Amino acid sequence: MSWVQVAVSRSSEDIFDEDVDEMYLLQKEWNSTMKKRLKEGYRDGIEAGKELALQEGFNQGYRHGAELMVTCGQFRGTLK
Repeated sequence: MSWVQVAVSRSSEDIFDEDVDEMYLLQKEWNSTMKKRLKEGYRDGIEAGKELALQEGFNQGYRHGAELMVTCGQFRGTLK
């Protein structure tokens, strides 16, 4: 039934009122642009979060690996 309400409300408007159609198109374009920006921002945020988590994991693993290698090097040195 919403199409009936739109048709009735449009019929009561001045059919030569070009500003109404222009404003409608501008609003529609604005909404579309904002949806695109929201999606892009979400994607960028997800990627930044992944990179940060990956870098932190690498740093932690590198630190742990370096500690193990120092211990292994000390054992190897004492065996020789």
